[in-house]
Amino acid sequence: MKRYLWLVLLFISVHSYGQYDFSSRCIEAHALITSLRFDEARILLKEEQTENSANLIPIMLENYIDFLTIIVGEDEMAFDSLGKLRHERIRLLKKGDKESPWYRSLIAQVNLQWAFARVRFGEYFTAAREIRRAYLLLEENRELHPDFLPDKVGLGIMYALIGSIPDNYRWIASLFSMHGSVELGRSELFEVLTGADAAEYPYLKNEALFFLSFVDLNLQADKSKAQELLPYYGDEASGNLMLIFSRAKILMLTAHNDEAISLLLNRPTGQAYYPFYYLDFLSGLAKLNRLDDDANIYFLRFTTNFKGNAYVKEAYQKLAWYWLLQGQSDKYHDYMKKVVLYGDDFTDGDKQALTEAQTGEIPNLCLLRARLLFDGGYYHMADSLMDRSDCHLDSDRDRTEFSYRKGRIAHACGKYDLALKWYDQAIEKGGTQPYYFAANAALKAGNIQESLVNFDLAEDYYKRCLKMPAKEYKTSIHQKAKAGLNRLKDKRKSL
Repeated sequence: MKRYLWLVLLFISVHSYGQYDFSSRCIEAHALITSLRFDEARILLKEEQTENSANLIPIMLENYIDFLTIIVGEDEMAFDSLGKLRHERIRLLKKGDKESPWYRSLIAQVNLQWAFARVRFGEYFTAAREIRRAYLLLEENRELHPDFLPDKVGLGIMYALIGSIPDNYRWIASLFSMHGSVELGRSELFEVLTGADAAEYPYLKNEALFFLSFVDLNLQADKSKAQELLPYYGDEASGNLMLIFSRAKILMLTAHNDEAISLLLNRPTGQAYYPFYYLDFLSGLAKLNRLDDDANIYFLRFTTNFKGNAYVKEAYQKLAWYWLLQGQSDKYHDYMKKVVLYGDDFTDGDKQALTEAQTGEIPNLCLLRARLLFDGGYYHMADSLMDRSDCHLDSDRDRTEFSYRKGRIAHACGKYDLALKWYDQAIEKGGTQPYYFAANAALKAGNIQESLVNFDLAEDYYKRCLKMPAKEYKTSIHQKAKAGLNRLKDKRKSL
């Protein structure tokens, strides 16, 4: 109620147009917000409003706090209650100076933040409209103020996401007159990362770095490119939970699992930080990938404290795997029952966990250990384990998975010819199965051929991937295959 009251008072105090002053207090508040130290940021924003009541920058920063509260906490009650502030903020921002580059930029940022929040709670149509508003505002601002660096963050992430839309949905982007590509989006974000200091927008570096990590880890064929971002994480990142999250993800997905564990376990904690329980989930995942005996503790922290629904099914699945590896199949079944009862299946990991629980297919212990070790980057240990005589393959599923995992290991070790051989075997064995092994093998084979500039072969693999009936991880695998086809179009144009 107090926050709503000061917004009303601000609205009254704005006369012909508002000011845009990204003051030292606002810069410090921005850093605190991305560190999830919301209470401290709010104190600074209130001080700014007291001394400079016409400044409109704090409105956007308050919205940023609400956006992260909703996304990180996945609190539906917060989503409903905070949503009431959106219209008032937009009204206040529209009282600003239309000649300023900040005018359209701030309104676009608020729209974009709420669009992403709405996607998480299933309000897709409203989200699409807000994304379109943000896109048009930023494109118009680019025409009017082409050198305005803050716009490149929003444009970069939108271009990248638009470029990864599957072909069968690209009509939506065309309908809304939105265009972009993953490479264009990455280029915009990288320009912010490397040029923020010179352009006197140093506070934008961390934001650009975070979104670049998202693009490289989710929309690029070659995950190793994300390693190029690691040198940009300076000492100040050690106290920023959002950057700890993105850095840990890069480390985990580029065979630096031990470093990820150290980073996650030594992260700052305490009441000053808004709870980011997903970091407990990541800690459990990294430890399980190393087959640590205490991995279950971190998953339990997550399932006990997190009030949202995403990753809950997957967390219970990982707890079930943990106990299966400990030889306690009764606890495996207990936790798989919880997979069915709790959380939702919004993410691919949750979908796969639910599929395992519903089919009742218990993972092959040898292949499960190999999978976890591979995911942790312990490639030689995983390979040696699979070559042991006691790695029994008793079903078509196991035999397909074996070929797939051998292909993944060879691929990670840079042995592309061997990897393609194993991938082709997995595709042949599992092309009609509902499991993800064959589809992902086709995707990864396409990635290899793309990296070798064999674009026709890459296209064939991506298209084969999209035709497979896999149900597990279908959304992300298909999105990546479609993104691959879109990349090939762009690369062929540039030849």
